[in-house]
Amino acid sequence: MASDDRRRKDALSCNGCRQRKVKCDKPSSGPCQRCSRLGKQCQLGGSTSRPYYHTSKERYELLVSVVRHFVPSASFGTEDLRKLLDSLQTRGEASPSPSAPTALDTSVDGPSPWLSEPITQMNTPPASSSSPYPPSEECSIEDLENTLMVDAMNVPRFSGSSSCTNLNAKIISHMSKDNALSPFEENEPPPLFDGQVISCRNADYLPNRKALDQAAMRFFAEINSVIYILDQDRFHHWLDDVYSGKGVRASVLVILYLVMALCGDEDPSFHIARSSMDDVIQESSLESVRALMLMSLYRQREDQRSVSWAMLGVAIRISLSLGLHQNIGYMHDTSIYGSEVKRRLWWSLCEFDNWSSCMLGQTSGLGRTNNSVSLPSQEFNTTPYTPPGYATSSASLGTLIGQISQKLYIQNGNLRSKEQVTSDLIQKVETWNSELPDHLRPNAAFASCFARATLYLNLKYNYARMLIGRPYMAHSILCNNSHDAVFEARAETCKTANREAIEILTEFYRRGLLSSCLWLDTYFILATAIVLFLRAVESPSIHNELRSFLPVLKMCERSQIAKYAAESIQKFLHNLENGITERPTINIADPFSQSSRMGHGSGSCHDINFNELGDFNSLSSDCFGFGEDFDLDLCGPWNTLEPGL
Repeated sequence: MASDDRRRKDALSCNGCRQRKVKCDKPSSGPCQRCSRLGKQCQLGGSTSRPYYHTSKERYELLVSVVRHFVPSASFGTEDLRKLLDSLQTRGEASPSPSAPTALDTSVDGPSPWLSEPITQMNTPPASSSSPYPPSEECSIEDLENTLMVDAMNVPRFSGSSSCTNLNAKIISHMSKDNALSPFEENEPPPLFDGQVISCRNADYLPNRKALDQAAMRFFAEINSVIYILDQDRFHHWLDDVYSGKGVRASVLVILYLVMALCGDEDPSFHIARSSMDDVIQESSLESVRALMLMSLYRQREDQRSVSWAMLGVAIRISLSLGLHQNIGYMHDTSIYGSEVKRRLWWSLCEFDNWSSCMLGQTSGLGRTNNSVSLPSQEFNTTPYTPPGYATSSASLGTLIGQISQKLYIQNGNLRSKEQVTSDLIQKVETWNSELPDHLRPNAAFASCFARATLYLNLKYNYARMLIGRPYMAHSILCNNSHDAVFEARAETCKTANREAIEILTEFYRRGLLSSCLWLDTYFILATAIVLFLRAVESPSIHNELRSFLPVLKMCERSQIAKYAAESIQKFLHNLENGITERPTINIADPFSQSSRMGHGSGSCHDINFNELGDFNSLSSDCFGFGEDFDLDLCGPWNTLEPGL
């Protein structure tokens, strides 16, 4: 009878809620609350797949085989496995292996498992037989390592081995065992003395709920599909709490306001969010990282890219304080899904920072972070608008963008000295492309909800190729000297990538997938436009291709830079097609007016005296907003190459 009741109960939940293991609040008619928010109809009955955050049957059986191999008598009940793990940890402390890592017992009597000494220690390797030093007894005190300790908000904070907090934890752990001497009680958790409690609060102002729901749908379809920031179910859970009058943290309120400001174009929401940023930073939680990423996106869109980049640096520091850059930051997660969400957020933040830094020609805010965290899983999907495997491929490509920007543009040296570097970078980018799953390629048959993310991934791939070849192309076009095969090959790589990027952006335009909410769309259009402009300077016969691209460029006229670029290119096309003869060279005050010699298909840019143009770096920066990454100084002199070049 009980099993019959269970079957009847399961049938009341729709397939979507059952798969995500969430409560299915279904009214008497119509879809449940979750499906209604997503604009879907409830699907009942039929076969359902296993929840995506569960491990596969094959992986589970392999793990069972491994355990049975090493512990033949093991029982696989939950409590039995916990006891087995405890016994292994105790045994490891009693007789540590000289070469393998030892997991220390982290249990404490305090309020949280993170109030502990370092989580993982590496034992000192045995002394070599040829060592000139006499053998000594093995030290029983391990070296200090990284650890997590909770702050006043009960949030685990990362503490590195150089921290006095770690030393204090080690002292307490060691001395508390000697009750005669120690001022500490045994297993007493060391206090962190960091932060203060931030109380939940109610919203003083709330935008119209229907308008916010519409803005949220646009946000998840256009922004969150390509830059993961928010979990869709959790976001709507926050909405229900806020609009029902429940108190929430400041970061949650700011997230709601910024989604409305980004995709609902409501100024009051932005101003309230801006006034609450101090509380968001003081909270320094995962939600704070999300809120700061949203604020950074908003500042970018409003042509405040330097401010955006600075705010992104704050988000990075908070994520480092949470230990997201080290495996230790995920060690105590009890939910596989929750751990994957954190990992995905970390990699999304890294990618966003690499792109934002590259736009400005700046060094990444991640610095020399030793990132040991694995890439996002191919098997998890946290948004209905992102195809499986997108997060993994996008994160690895974002890492390559950071390497290209750092090695080719920021590090000293001219192009000739970086030929091997660029060769290695091209090989890495092409290896990435060859390993890209077939369903993520632009010619694949993908669902319409995955179209934006799939095309975006391939647009970023072509941008990476343009980024490598762009300085070689600029030097080849703007310098009167001839160039060898390496320069020509790199320039041709840039031109080929530019043509493919134009095709993808045209497909974006045709499908209506370009977004005015996300500055990255505008940036990719501008980055493609400036390379196309250089191609037109070299070969005026492609002016039709440049004119065909104008409608795409005009899609981002919300940005002042994009609007100015579109107007300038229109002037250039007008002068090119009408054979203006008044100016023998380009005038820096009207940089896109060309001489009559460029009004014919046989015209050549080498007829122009580029020494009279002024600073072309400033020209490209003013017209297209690239900053320092478009640097002709890397190429050497314009009219004469260095000796031996």
